[in-house]
Amino acid sequence: MDEQGFAHIYRNCWKSVFGIIFHYTHDEEIAEEISQDLFASLWERREKLIIKTSIEQYLNRAAKLEAFEYLRTSNSHRLHINCALQNLCGSRNCTEEQVFFNALKGSLDVLVDELPCRCREVYRLSQEQGMNNKSIATALLISEKTVEYHLYKAMSFLRNNLKEFR
Repeated sequence: MDEQGFAHIYRNCWKSVFGIIFHYTHDEEIAEEISQDLFASLWERREKLIIKTSIEQYLNRAAKLEAFEYLRTSNSHRLHINCALQNLCGSRNCTEEQVFFNALKGSLDVLVDELPCRCREVYRLSQEQGMNNKSIATALLISEKTVEYHLYKAMSFLRNNLKEFR
């Protein structure tokens, strides 16, 4: 697939892909982001990708799967945060601990942005989207050992730079 072919596929399929994702997520911004990621992935894997159906069917199915994956990980993430906040606010120093939590989260976000590109990508897929190493390796077309290396590198960097919060 060349650039012209990809542009044609993008023009013809983007609305459908976006619509499917929006149908499940009910969030335009998320639907747009997931759609863009899906097409970026299609472009990056264009030479290795084997599609046994039409490109429209492939993209529509991929859109549905990505929407489900987003919902699964975002709900899980939201439940963990709510549970942690409830436990946190059950203690006597709720405000103080909330401030500490916000400072830690802010520092963590800044440090994650400082990670090298691929390392940051692997970390976010693992920690923020809840993907396992095998899924990350498949999605990024790298080995599981490379995923493990990037996670080790990220965790080590974060641990060393978050010592003040221990």
